[in-house]
Amino acid sequence: MIKTLKSFSSLSFKSKLLALILVFAILPILVVVAVLYYTQTQAALEKNHFYQTSNNIMFSEIFDSYYYRTVVSDMEVLNGRRVKLRLMSKAILDAFSLNDEMSGFIGSSSIIRNIMFESTRASGLMPFIFDKKNPDNSYFVRADYRRLLNFSTILGLPLKDFLAQGSFHNPGTYHVLKDNINKDVYLVNITYMDEDRILVVTESQQDLENDFKNVKGQIIDALNNVIKPEGRALSSNRRLLTFIVDSNGIQVAPVLKEGTEALVFDQTMRSNIKSLFNQKRNVSFVKSLNGIDYQMMVSYYNQMGVYIVSATPISDILRTQRDETNKFIIIGGIVASFAILIAMILVSDLVKPLSSVTHHTKDIAKLDLRDIISVRRFINRFDRQRNDEVGEISKAISKMIINLSSNICNLLETQDRQRKIEGELNTAKDIQLGILPDNLDSQRFVPLKIKGKMIPAKEVGGDLYDVIELDDDNVAFVIGDVSDKGVPAALFMVMTVTIVRQCFSLKMSSAAVMNEVNKILCTHNPNMMFVTLFLGVLNRKTGSFTYANGGHCQPVICHDNKVSVLEGLSGPAPGVAAGFEYKEFSSLIERNSRIFLYTDGVSEANNEAKELFGENRIYQNVNKFGALDVKDFSESMLNEILSYRGAAPQSDDITMLVVDYPQ
Repeated sequence: MIKTLKSFSSLSFKSKLLALILVFAILPILVVVAVLYYTQTQAALEKNHFYQTSNNIMFSEIFDSYYYRTVVSDMEVLNGRRVKLRLMSKAILDAFSLNDEMSGFIGSSSIIRNIMFESTRASGLMPFIFDKKNPDNSYFVRADYRRLLNFSTILGLPLKDFLAQGSFHNPGTYHVLKDNINKDVYLVNITYMDEDRILVVTESQQDLENDFKNVKGQIIDALNNVIKPEGRALSSNRRLLTFIVDSNGIQVAPVLKEGTEALVFDQTMRSNIKSLFNQKRNVSFVKSLNGIDYQMMVSYYNQMGVYIVSATPISDILRTQRDETNKFIIIGGIVASFAILIAMILVSDLVKPLSSVTHHTKDIAKLDLRDIISVRRFINRFDRQRNDEVGEISKAISKMIINLSSNICNLLETQDRQRKIEGELNTAKDIQLGILPDNLDSQRFVPLKIKGKMIPAKEVGGDLYDVIELDDDNVAFVIGDVSDKGVPAALFMVMTVTIVRQCFSLKMSSAAVMNEVNKILCTHNPNMMFVTLFLGVLNRKTGSFTYANGGHCQPVICHDNKVSVLEGLSGPAPGVAAGFEYKEFSSLIERNSRIFLYTDGVSEANNEAKELFGENRIYQNVNKFGALDVKDFSESMLNEILSYRGAAPQSDDITMLVVDYPQ
């Protein structure tokens, strides 16, 4: 096979084309023959399905005529028994409604028990009164009637559970019980007495069930006198056989001749037949019997649990169809011969212009696609005036070359623009980082020790922090998170920092600064952005800490290995509610305390399972790294976040501000 493929690949294009024409001239004929064979086979099988379906319907009607003849007579008996159960229930309920000296069940219990006893003795009924609150106190005429509580209803529940869970109202409700051990069947009438008691009257229906079972044997005996083992002739070359298979999968009709094989369905096949038949689908399959393959169609007669099988030898079904297919093969061969001759003439005319196109196409690799003039000259070599496929190929190649030239030029321009944008973003990043405070370890903040860190999620971020020396005693701390990311958030962040610094320079309180920031952001905010913001002022001498919190994460305080949070929310994030007046809170920061301020990029850091880092881990790590200085603390906290996040991407800017207030 490999040698044949190598030999074919070494042939010229013309030889290959001729070889392919030979193949594809024959291939359609083979496909048509295969399709014709398949469609005619399916048509023959479908036509045979009609005969088989009609045959199955006929025998189903035979079963119906016997079955329903018995059902009608037994239904009359069953209806009479239902009336008897209802009348007995009514008599007991009438006695229950009597009120002689005492009320309710106690007052009428002797009458009820006499009626129930007489119904058992005279009519063969099995009544009892079920106590829902205490089933053990239920009243049974005979002790052995208690077994009825364990019989199954048609819903699959034991009668005891069905009575305890159900809500019954008069007139009575009829149900069917079945003893799963002895297979006995009972008719039940259930009526409501009071909140605690339910009256149950039941009667065995075993005689009716036996009637139904006996019908099947009578029908099969009758069919054995009708169904012929050799089947019946539908035409001169087609036979139709009928089989009846019982619920155990054994052929029961027609009677087997000596030495013949019985039709048998195993458990799997019986289950599949029932499942398909219940889905209203044709149950058709091929099975070998006595050395002959049959197409079989099966119907399941549910009332008696038997299978009606119509079978036709496949050789009978396909005999005529195969003769028609052979005739078509001969005609197709003649047509293919003429097609190949005409194709060989057309190939010669096709190959020559294709060779020219191939020759010019090889030179595309040498062409400078950036030179438009050279590109125009090159595509003029292709003959685009032809109206055949070669002309279409030439037009397509010319269009491809023009598009390649245009795309390369556009790509070069895009790369130049991308480099400019990257340079501008880097500049913006440098500007943004330049706005953030530096030299936080400067002597002007003594005795405070301060460390700030921000890691943007993109080239530029929307988080901010600041430390401002207000006077010899007071230092202001600022941290915030803009609602967006990227360049818009960075610009919004710059505006926020500028406003805050300006307000603090005017000696305004934290709440006043928050009010001013909110007013300006709401006034100049076309994109409806906002910023969560925390402003706090710490007196380095007294430890007094006044602050305002505009929808931001609560700062964490660590003192003597105890972690707490600064309570109090002054209002929503600035930029949301114009005219809102923010409250100011105060707290006393003890010596040797650490203040940890952060944005939600810390608490909402996701791992690969989309689980948040969370405030609890923040509190644990603040306490865990309490002995480290502010720089090591910041690095350790960041490492914990990165370790937790793993391979998951950073979803938000991460910003931390750590302040130590030493002794």
